[in-house]
Amino acid sequence: MKTLFGASAQISQWLLVISKLLLALIVILVAADVVARNLGHPLVWSVSLTEYLMIYMAFLPMPGLVRGKGHVCADFIRTWLPLAVRRVVERGVYVLCIAICLHLGWVAFESLLASLRSGSYDVRTFDMPKWLIYLPMVIGMWLSVIEFLRYLLGFDSIYAVDVLEMEGY
Repeated sequence: MKTLFGASAQISQWLLVISKLLLALIVILVAADVVARNLGHPLVWSVSLTEYLMIYMAFLPMPGLVRGKGHVCADFIRTWLPLAVRRVVERGVYVLCIAICLHLGWVAFESLLASLRSGSYDVRTFDMPKWLIYLPMVIGMWLSVIEFLRYLLGFDSIYAVDVLEMEGY
């Protein structure tokens, strides 16, 4: 399992780097499009490309954010619970997250396969194979499953610091 989690960590780090580069590309595209529009020569394809890149930006960094605990956590209810109940709730959260990511990853995978079989394209200012739209969803969701599984098996906790345990409650 440690090999799987190590591989997931490496892939997640690369996906975070790719996401940062894509974000820089989006900024450059938007700025270039604004300048080009003001000069009377809009980059008509840049809007479509930016929209596609936003899909990649939403899903590729997901596993790295799960591993790095880069999430928003409203933890106030959990901290009021007794320690044993907190641990059960925490495991329940992991199971729920795994189930959601598995389901959405599977739906995206089926959509990817269907679009590969049909050879369908998303037609805008340029044609984009639909399977390329579903690919980051599959990657992000399934790698996130591995990261939540790492938490579920006790290799780490998504709750980085338990305030009540620190204070001795």
